Amino acid sequence: MRREAAACLIAGLVSLGVTGAVSAHHSFAQFDRDTENLISGEVVRWAFNNPHTWLYMNVENDDGTVTLWSFEGSGPINLLRRGINGSTFEPGDELTLMYCPLRDGRPGGHMGWVRLGDGSYIDPSDGGCYGDEDTITKWQGWLEQGISSSAEVDNG
Repeated sequence: MRREAAACLIAGLVSLGVTGAVSAHHSFAQFDRDTENLISGEVVRWAFNNPHTWLYMNVENDDGTVTLWSFEGSGPINLLRRGINGSTFEPGDELTLMYCPLRDGRPGGHMGWVRLGDGSYIDPSDGGCYGDEDTITKWQGWLEQGISSSAEVDNG
């Protein structure tokens, strides 16, 4: 009886540890989820890897210089279910995407939706920023008004 109780206690503690590790892995604390921005640029690399995908884009600055930006997306399994694969983005593709920026100000963030060169929208998001149909519809209206950041709407 003591062995069974000890085994249950150990199993419970191990499961708590695993749950904490999984929860920590899925933290989106580094992203400002209250801000959604638009950015356009040219694909440099699409890293279709576990546990999360990464899109790297060259973005031209106002002064003509170029900055490499990086955007985290969902894992490959989730993206494959949405029809997004390792060939969805190719170097040289011109894209516009909505993202939630990194809190520390570095050039990057979490992808919401992406508008492809043909004008269609896809959702590579993973909860750090939303790219679902409702968010795309909201942004289509904002795009018609020339809005490029949710801060413009929030500040009236």
